[in-house]
Amino acid sequence: MSGPEKNLADEVKELREKMARQAYASDKTNARSWTGRTQHDLTAFHRFFFQFLAACHWVWSRMVWPTLRFLGKPVRWLWHLFRLLWDKVVYVEDAFQNRLFSKTRAGVFLAASAIFCWYLVVPLLGILFDTGVYLATKRHETVYLTNSQEILPEENEHSVQGCYGLPCSDENSIYFRIRPSYFNQLWSLFHGRGFFFPDYVAAAVPVSISKCTITSYGIRVKFLRRGLDLFPDLVEAQCDPLLGEKPPEPAG
Repeated sequence: MSGPEKNLADEVKELREKMARQAYASDKTNARSWTGRTQHDLTAFHRFFFQFLAACHWVWSRMVWPTLRFLGKPVRWLWHLFRLLWDKVVYVEDAFQNRLFSKTRAGVFLAASAIFCWYLVVPLLGILFDTGVYLATKRHETVYLTNSQEILPEENEHSVQGCYGLPCSDENSIYFRIRPSYFNQLWSLFHGRGFFFPDYVAAAVPVSISKCTITSYGIRVKFLRRGLDLFPDLVEAQCDPLLGEKPPEPAG
């Protein structure tokens, strides 16, 4: 490379470095200024806002809307049936065959509807919810259980504690609830076990540590169990007490 060309290349390189230094200094000054910080905060807020909207759109399109669409037809059908019954029940005809609204009939109909919902619709919704939880979380497994006890005598609810493996620790411990519910009754009848009696299921767990084959369902996240009292349900247990046997060595 000749002398003039080399000098020109050096000048171009020096000019680029100078422009880069000036751009860096300008960005640094702008970043320290109130305007620069405000622009940065607005950009971060806009990014968070649009990301939040995208997450909400996903929840709506993948969870809320399919659920509403699934429940929409039964709800509309029930509402249509309710309107038909209302139209037939709450009106009476006078001597001239004019339909007159009866407050007494309307009050009785509303009271009967409330009783119907409380004793049939609400339990039915509970069965549907428990069915979904069961299908999503059911487990048939072998664990180590002990110390079954009745914690709510008036509701016939029992508690069983244990662990996934021996030795037990706070990392592998587990709590179960044995409680009467419409779903548990239907599950027991469907599996040919007769009516569901929480006392008998709890009695299958001896006082001593036992190796048990169980069927259960429910959420097992610890902070949900303690914070919201959401314990998994135990519906079946077959236990063999260890009776002094040497516990199996922990895996690993």
